[in-house]
Amino acid sequence: MRKANGSLIGLFASRKMNAKICAFLLMLSLVFPAAALSSPGDPLTWRDSTWDYRSEDPVQVAPELHPLRLAGVASVTLVAYGAAYWFVFKKGWWGEENHKFHFKNDFDYALNLDKLGHFAAGVAIGETFYEGYRWAGATEFQSYLYAGLTALATHIAIDIKDGFGETWGFSIFDVLCGGLGGFLPMAERYVPLFKYIDLKWSYWINSMAYYNQDHQSSDGIFTDDYVNHTYWLSVKPYRLLPEAARKYYPSWLAIAFGLSIDDKSFWKKPHPKAHREVYIALDYDLEAFRPQSRMARTIIKALNYFKLPAPTIQVYPEFHWYLFYPIKF
Repeated sequence: MRKANGSLIGLFASRKMNAKICAFLLMLSLVFPAAALSSPGDPLTWRDSTWDYRSEDPVQVAPELHPLRLAGVASVTLVAYGAAYWFVFKKGWWGEENHKFHFKNDFDYALNLDKLGHFAAGVAIGETFYEGYRWAGATEFQSYLYAGLTALATHIAIDIKDGFGETWGFSIFDVLCGGLGGFLPMAERYVPLFKYIDLKWSYWINSMAYYNQDHQSSDGIFTDDYVNHTYWLSVKPYRLLPEAARKYYPSWLAIAFGLSIDDKSFWKKPHPKAHREVYIALDYDLEAFRPQSRMARTIIKALNYFKLPAPTIQVYPEFHWYLFYPIKF
């Protein structure tokens, strides 16, 4: 009887694996013929030209600062930050009595993946305020600079408040990571290296380890659920290939390298063998579709920070592969 059950389980697992392999091969068969859409005769893509997708116009027009628009940006900022404090931070992080200001660097928390989380938060703040300052009439360079400084100031303010919490503390490394993230949009505009890479983030709840803990907030907050976060470095082979070879490779197909952690880090008693996880995956460079309107480019710019589901291989500490990671099935 046991042997029969074992045979059935083995047959089921084999069919499931064969289905995955067939689906993966089908996807590849659809992907690579698309290389014909990326011939060297195409118009220059954003990252092949001096005018890339982040520049506002081929010709720089002298900006005019609008005081009313600037006041609008400031007002929206105050309202958004106030709402974040009362509905999220005060309830989730700072719902405890103040104590003497102190420093704390939590290098053991989430195997330091939280530092990438602070970086990603800085990126989101930097991109948002860039759009606000640009709309208010600041120059392109000023908008990137002020947006980065705003992200840095935001993280300093948050960590000063953390410094008065009993279980928290001011972390200079959290501030540095968040501040650097705020300047990533500027780097992507002006540093040539970022013509060939993107930094991305993906999230899907595969483990409830974080939410099963006791939190000061009622259910925990997804931004701190690092078990289900994955941070990616996406490389664009098409941009690296010689012009003659580009007709053989789809301009929108990238290769991404991801970092995450297993859920042992968030067990009620953290396991000493908690470890990082490393992934290699196919990725999509949405910028390769080259929409020309400013609104379309802004939407693409935002969407391209998210790593969309794609075939993925886990290479450390064990070998697994997933058809649509971060969705695991």
